[in-house]
Amino acid sequence: MLFRKEVREARFLSPLQGFAPVVQKVEFRRDPLTGRWSRINLERARRVRQASGEYPSEVLKESEKGCFFCPQNLERSTPKLPPEFGEERMRRGEAVLFPNLFPFAEFHAVVVLSREHLLPLREFHSGRLREAVGLSLEYFGRVVKLEPSVRYGMLNWNHLPPAAASIVHPHFQLLMDRTPTFWLEETLRAGREYRRRKGRNFWLDLLKEERGGERWIGEGEEVCWLAPFAPSGQNEVWAVFREASCFGEVGEEGVRELSEGLSRVLRGYEELGVETFNLTSFSGPEDGSGGRYHRLSLRLISRPPLRPLYTSDSGFMERFQYEPVVETLPEELAARLRKVLGG
Repeated sequence: MLFRKEVREARFLSPLQGFAPVVQKVEFRRDPLTGRWSRINLERARRVRQASGEYPSEVLKESEKGCFFCPQNLERSTPKLPPEFGEERMRRGEAVLFPNLFPFAEFHAVVVLSREHLLPLREFHSGRLREAVGLSLEYFGRVVKLEPSVRYGMLNWNHLPPAAASIVHPHFQLLMDRTPTFWLEETLRAGREYRRRKGRNFWLDLLKEERGGERWIGEGEEVCWLAPFAPSGQNEVWAVFREASCFGEVGEEGVRELSEGLSRVLRGYEELGVETFNLTSFSGPEDGSGGRYHRLSLRLISRPPLRPLYTSDSGFMERFQYEPVVETLPEELAARLRKVLGG
């Protein structure tokens, strides 16, 4: 497997050094499956951010008043599932599932993770996540039974406003579609092409290649954790299933392992000073046809810290050119998170 990296130098006269000559190294890394490029310059982490200052804690507290997802408001403020689901809202422990009030998919649900409105990352313990993940997979299964042509499930989590969460209260967003998203489709296409050319599954080759290396974080019986070679965002972490190609192939043990690993990664994020993040998933078709060339993965990236004003880390390179500009090294991230996941 080719992990292609090119290091190029940018030269200029820096006002921070009295206009002395400065050289900064930029790494160009190519994703070994899709060919997407990303760029890494560690010096960018030192740049001045004018939109700074402490985020007023009272702003987050204020959001609790009238919050649709808090227990005292949830029953009267959130939508109900249609009759074919057999119940108005689905529940598992603290987790509650209901339709999204403003959907952008044929099947678009919300899972509220906790009764508490605000939680530090260390308090997303494995039991709480296991309830929410298990409930999400139950929803995906029900949708497939109702509409077998809806084959692509996606579990997402935007945590806090810098990660584009419109509601502070912790929640997943679940989407079920008849067709894959653009990047999932590209990932599946590249996986099929890899299988055609080499006769093997890319994801199994990737796990074999990375296991025990400088980007490896840890593994269980069903789920492996690593930092991707060519990240698409800051502090990116992947969870890759050994056998499951879609959510429908994940059993209770897979849910337990995923939840435990995710809980530890979030604790690791907090130790790194991360407060906000995005999570998404790349699940193959629910008919299991992706088993020869795909594996289910979930991916996290950190987002800007809570500030009264802040600068988004998604600019034109990410949104238009699809070449992320990153300032964290996957190898260093993996080394720090290995301590949290215990290898």
